[in-house]
Amino acid sequence: MRAAMALACAVALAGCGADMPAPPRIDGEVDAWLDAREATFDNIVPGTEKRVLWAGETGERTDWAIVYIHGFSASSEELRPIPERLSDALGANVCYTRLAGHGRDSEAMAEPRVEDWLADMAEALAVGERIGERVMLIGTSNGGALTAIATARYPDRVDAAVLISPVFGVPRRGAFLLEWPGARIWLPWVLGPTGGFAPENPDHALYWTESYPTEALVPVQRVIGLAQDAPLNEAEAPALLFYSPDDKVVSPEAIRTQMAEWGAPVTTVEIPAQEGMDPSNHVLAGDILSPALTEPVTQRILDWVAGL
Repeated sequence: MRAAMALACAVALAGCGADMPAPPRIDGEVDAWLDAREATFDNIVPGTEKRVLWAGETGERTDWAIVYIHGFSASSEELRPIPERLSDALGANVCYTRLAGHGRDSEAMAEPRVEDWLADMAEALAVGERIGERVMLIGTSNGGALTAIATARYPDRVDAAVLISPVFGVPRRGAFLLEWPGARIWLPWVLGPTGGFAPENPDHALYWTESYPTEALVPVQRVIGLAQDAPLNEAEAPALLFYSPDDKVVSPEAIRTQMAEWGAPVTTVEIPAQEGMDPSNHVLAGDILSPALTEPVTQRILDWVAGL
């Protein structure tokens, strides 16, 4: 019996390996490409779709392409209006992606596997290459970890990386259990059937998924594991890191540890808890949760880009 259980665990764990696929080839117009993929779903929250905001004429490439990757349970609205302000200042096209399961309903959050998010990240990178000469990835939390993975996996395809509270670890004991075989089955029995949060305001409730099945946490832990194992020393793009030592969602210590391995110059901006900031000290900009930080974070990014 023990031998059978050991074999089952070994088989399950052997299937846990995941890698970011190569960015796909986009045939035809970018807008049509993204629209076709989003047309598969009939319950996407308006304004959270995968899309491109063109700085000039539709289809015209710009020097910089800004690609935004949102965090877990969030959407493209998480950091706005920062990407648009960067676009205005740099004359850059902007790509907003939508990670699988997000921007829909609670049940949809249980659908994606980590491979789906890696594919979304690869697709977003491909869009960035189509719409700009240089690609700047901006990722928050789970999106920050995916940004780190992509930059390490495809160092010659990313020109700048902005990481906001990237999740390289969480301050909760036992989080590693989420990577154990069968976690999607037994997790609801341990943590309860649903997880979530109390929204801070109506837009927070609208553009985030405030309640989700507990098993939706499994791919997040998989991303954390992949980010911890990623060859960050092979990253060639300079990085701008924003994090708070007071973050209540992810581990600041894990952020410092992982980013110390980055293979290119890292500029670090530490943001302490303050008024007008996300009460969790996690989403460190954007008018919905951290309105007081939108302008200073925007300006800090622009100053950094000017020096590249």
